[in-house]
Amino acid sequence: MRTSPQGPSRRLLLAGGLGVAGVSLFSLTGCQSAVDAGAGDAAAGPVRGGVLNLAANADAQPAFVLANRAGNWLWRRLVFEPLAEIDASGTPQPVLAKSWAFDEARTKVTIELRDDAKFHSGRALTAADVKFSLEQAAIPANASQLAAVAQKITRIEADGDHRVVLTLDRPTDSLFDLFHLTMIVDSETFAGLADGAKVVGTGPFVWKEWKPGASLSLERNPSYRVPERPYLDGVTVSVITDPTALQSALRGGRVQLAAGIGTKDAGLLTKDDKFSLENAGGVFYPLGLDVTAAPFDKKEARQAVAYAIDRERIKDQVFGGDATVTDLWWSPGQDGYPQDLATKYSYDPAKARELVEKAGVKGAKVPITLANLPIPQSIFEIVQNNLREAGFEPVAEVLDTAQFDARQVEGKLGPAFLLLHGMVGFSAATILDAMPSLRAGNPSKFTTDEYDDLRTAVQEATDDTRATALSGLSDYMLDEAFSNVTVVANQYHVKARALAGVQVVALGSVVATDAYLTK
Repeated sequence: MRTSPQGPSRRLLLAGGLGVAGVSLFSLTGCQSAVDAGAGDAAAGPVRGGVLNLAANADAQPAFVLANRAGNWLWRRLVFEPLAEIDASGTPQPVLAKSWAFDEARTKVTIELRDDAKFHSGRALTAADVKFSLEQAAIPANASQLAAVAQKITRIEADGDHRVVLTLDRPTDSLFDLFHLTMIVDSETFAGLADGAKVVGTGPFVWKEWKPGASLSLERNPSYRVPERPYLDGVTVSVITDPTALQSALRGGRVQLAAGIGTKDAGLLTKDDKFSLENAGGVFYPLGLDVTAAPFDKKEARQAVAYAIDRERIKDQVFGGDATVTDLWWSPGQDGYPQDLATKYSYDPAKARELVEKAGVKGAKVPITLANLPIPQSIFEIVQNNLREAGFEPVAEVLDTAQFDARQVEGKLGPAFLLLHGMVGFSAATILDAMPSLRAGNPSKFTTDEYDDLRTAVQEATDDTRATALSGLSDYMLDEAFSNVTVVANQYHVKARALAGVQVVALGSVVATDAYLTK
């Protein structure tokens, strides 16, 4: 048996970041009343006590704890834990798993679990809970981005209390992405996640009080298995949707870490040495088009949109230059990345107008659905002008994040929609299964036999065939233009320097097991 994972996903940061000090380890500054409750000097080492105050522009969604959603980034990994977590180098590290071993065919993996992990209820974590959690991840209604990967597990056996055996039909490079994203939930209280009434994990903090749309309070888990951890007495997460108010909370010392500040504003904040940035992963920002709805049931209309988008302007005005212009859905460091196709649709308003005329859709009204978040709204402002220039009549339909996510799950986003997918670094095979814009049942309602065949070719590719398979699929998808990537950008959490020991793991989740407040 192999005792190390085969082919873990590579997580790649984009080039040209805003002077990020580290890949995923925070060490910050700035504070408030929390500091008064238990403060110390970073140089003097960790200090017990205090309450860490965080802020996000999206509310918690405990019902979708198995999904990687922006509203869950600041608390999910504090209350729950996964089997394994992929570190900044792309290597899986054990969390609730102690070890894993593959058979020679890589179709069976045996996972040994820790025997000292307990849920906040006091019940010991068992293999049955892991089996239950992976089964839940496979259920589409739970909205895991990796449901398709979980569905590739054909059998899950709980072999005693602390051993789980997984069987697959064929090897997959995506298994550790699934482990990383899937929180292990309490099978006895899982139903309580729906309304936040019972949110029970094994993590260092206990869910205490949730005021939907306003705030969330967590308190220290006194029975956490790691001695003397966590250092903090508690964590609060405030929901602040106004971008200016979010920055003010940080500048005024009411919060020590904020998620959801736009890239450009985040860069400006770092001009004050009280603040620094941590890379919370990379995000694809595609404009999706429903191929079953007018005017985008015509391919020429979709291609017109692709030519109409001024991606360089989005890069400069929305992200302050800290983004990559590309038409592709793959991480730039992906093996076999078809660089020659990355800018097929350069900004060409004349070509866009020509295609609009050819499709006979000039003057077509185009509702564009987007979440009430700063970056999508900024992108919309540019896209709106671009589409008007091409001959469309775009209008915005702005939804709060919960409504937007619900509509996305239901596949009811309308003819056009701005999405964001924090999946930079996943392999192309995982992205095809996990990215909502591309996977089976995508909101563009795009499905053809040729698309399925080309997807399969990529997912079953060897090192010798991967480049050809990925190029063939990319060329086909670009021609169909059902999902138009605008840019791929880094995303950041902004932290005050008085906070030390916080981690941000791949895809944006905050880990505060070792966090403490300094003066």
